Amino acid sequence: SRFLSEACDLVFDAARRRKRILIVGTKKRVADSVARAAIKARCHYVNKKWLGGMLTNWSTTERRLCKFKKLRLELKMVRRNLLKKRDAARLKRKLSHLQTYLGGIQYNYN
Repeated sequence: SRFLSEACDLVFDAARRRKRILIVGTKKRVADSVARAAIKARCHYVNKKWLGGMLTNWSTTERRLCKFKKLRLELKMVRRNLLKKRDAARLKRKLSHLQTYLGGIQYNYN
């Protein structure tokens, strides 16, 4: 109980100072709750698999986030029928993979 109270105090203090908070919960039972709570609180979250080096190798993560954003823009072109079906299918597969692992970090990412 004491440690939970201390953790809450730390989170409230960080939120008051407008720090970014990353909520992590990769177990299947809590994955949906983590996503809902993080979106409601406008925080970043990881609710699937934690990718190694996600924080310590931020430059790589940032490149993947940029690629994710670029693929989302390309998907809009697919909806306008500017890409072939085969290219569109490949694009959707890549986008789905990145959404699974980076969707929560991409949320509210600058």
